[in-house]
Amino acid sequence: MGEQELRRRRADRGDEADVAEYRAVHRRLSDRVERLIMQLVILGLVGVVLVQTLAVNPDLRRKLNLLEGTDGYVLREDSSWWQSLAPGAGDRQVAGAGDVAEVAASAAERHRLTVLLETTRSAPKVKLLVGGRAVADFATGKVTAEVKAGELVDVDATDDERELTFRVVVSDGLSAPVLGHEVTTRGERKSLGVARKAAP
Repeated sequence: MGEQELRRRRADRGDEADVAEYRAVHRRLSDRVERLIMQLVILGLVGVVLVQTLAVNPDLRRKLNLLEGTDGYVLREDSSWWQSLAPGAGDRQVAGAGDVAEVAASAAERHRLTVLLETTRSAPKVKLLVGGRAVADFATGKVTAEVKAGELVDVDATDDERELTFRVVVSDGLSAPVLGHEVTTRGERKSLGVARKAAP
């Protein structure tokens, strides 16, 4: 065997050693990257399950979802007294001091609204909200409240998971909420609408 052949074999062995070392380094690196990707996927799935589990709880769902309970009414809905004070309302009619006082008086005027719980006799955990404030609960099955035009009227049943139906049975001097209007709750907050004064 010649010297040249020995050199060639040594070079081949050196190349094989380099290739083996490269493969070992590449395998370690690819194993690390694969483990990192798998950990990220598992953490993502755990995060999705956690958020979905939290959304089942009505109290936490209300904090996570800022629009919870706004179903059923227009968020930018203006009452008639606010529209009369809006820019451009003077083009339709020139408002004097007496007109402004009349608009303010109609906005301050209170109207009687009665809501009846139809599906059960009592629901003490459910509240009637007027303008975002709890005014009464449905411990007796019926709630009567005074509302002003422009106030939002809600039924807050977030603490009662039962399916409950509420109906407006008295709506004195109001065109909304409409007499006979019904909402059904299942552990949530539902809107009866924005109170509007009936046209004279």
